[in-house]
Parts: sequence; C-alpha cells; structure tokens
Amino acid sequence: ERRGRACFEVDTMPERMEDQGGKGIAALGEVLIPAINRVQDAFAAAGGLSFQLDLPQVAVVGSQSSGKSSVLESLVGRDFLPRGPDICTRRPLVLQLVHSAKGDEYGEFLHLPGETFTNFAKIRDEIEAETNRGAGSGKSISNVPIRLKIVSPHVLTMTLVDLPGITRVPVGNQPEDIEQRIRSMIMDYIKH
Repeated sequence: ERRGRACFEVDTMPERMEDQGGKGIAALGEVLIPAINRVQDAFAAAGGLSFQLDLPQVAVVGSQSSGKSSVLESLVGRDFLPRGPDICTRRPLVLQLVHSAKGDEYGEFLHLPGETFTNFAKIRDEIEAETNRGAGSGKSISNVPIRLKIVSPHVLTMTLVDLPGITRVPVGNQPEDIEQRIRSMIMDYIKH
C-alpha cells in the first residue's frame, strides 16, 4: 500500500487463460472478482479509508415489499434474508456470491472475521442483529452496508446489492424525508 492506493497482483497471463479451453474472459472473472472483493473488504474493514472501484454489480431497486429480497434469495437458492410486513432491508447488503466447485456452502460476514455460517437461518438472524446495531431497533435506515459473502456450488461469482425499498410515507421513527434518503442511497449504488 502506498499513500492510500491499493496495490495487488492478479495472475492473468494470456497463455494460462488459453489453457482453460477458450474460457479466457470467464476465467479472468473468476480470478478478478474475488480479488477485487478482497480489496474492497480490506478497505471496508479499515474503517475511515475509502475505496471505490467501478466494477459491475447488480443493485436491486424498487418499492418497499415489492419482492427485491426474494429475487436475491432465488439467485442464491436459499432463504436467508429478513422477512416481514414492515421495512426489513434497512441497510444496504453487499452480497458477494462466490462459486465453489468443491460443494462447500456457507456465509461469512465482514464484521465477524473467521466465523462461518452453514445454517442460513443463522445468517438471517445475524443480518437482523447487525441491522439493529447499525440502524437501531426501530424502523430507521442507515447507509452503512453489511457485507456478506456466500460461497456455494449453486451460485455464479458476482456481487449483488440489496437496498431498502422506496417508501413515501414515514412510519415509526423514520424521518420526514425518508423517501429522499432512500433515493439518495440508491443513487450512490447505481450512478456509476
């Protein structure tokens, strides 16, 4: 690391990519996306450091209770996101999906280094607990993301972002400008 710049090396030698049966671009993605995820995790874990790299990620946007989280669960093939009649996604969830050819299936949270979750109901419980730690136990929102990596043989390697749903009428302890706050948060993820 040099004056705020992240330095890392990824082996992308063309001759090695050709050995993969013509899947050079796909193989590059299998190497590059996890490397970038590790760099982003390192900067997120360091706290005040900022690192923005414009890589493709899918942000799920829509009205509150319109099925955004259900779409993400269908991509993972597991139920692991909080559910309920009120606002459930109150913080961005940066979901790093990592394909595992070994058959492993587990989740890891950046805020709990070294701890793996094989029970997906426990992943849901931890998302709820971490949401409450960061946004309070009411209905307020926070723009501080929760970072979750899911390793599974049933997923493609990619990064998805689950965002709070747009709501026009504040409820509970939500501020009067809740709609504008959520729209601003959404724009932070989709403007690049």
